[in-house]
Amino acid sequence: MEPMSPQLQIYNAVFLASMNLGFRTVDYLPPKDYKLPFVYVGEYFDQDRRTKDRLYGDMQLTLHVYHDYQERRELTTMMDKLKVECRKLKKTANFYVRYRNVTSQTMIDNTTAQPLLHGIIEVEFTFN
Repeated sequence: MEPMSPQLQIYNAVFLASMNLGFRTVDYLPPKDYKLPFVYVGEYFDQDRRTKDRLYGDMQLTLHVYHDYQERRELTTMMDKLKVECRKLKKTANFYVRYRNVTSQTMIDNTTAQPLLHGIIEVEFTFN
């Protein structure tokens, strides 16, 4: 059986880390009435580089954190904990992983009747 791609292994590791933090974690954007707060482990982009016998490359993963607009402190705490867990990721089943960079932002989301806070974390990893 062929091993999972490095991108899927990293995605799964971050998803599991979010769940282990006790956060409601999903891999899709749920309906507007979904209970807050939650983490949506979203998009990823990758750049593979293959040598004769190894696969290595980079991956950027986007995490979305949604919360009630009055809960900025809790949203920020959740985002900080997720960033710490991403920094701790060193290995998946078949690849070594190195955290390279993180950027984040918080914005108001007006897609529901009640305004939400939407935190976005973009994490870059290198794998080999």
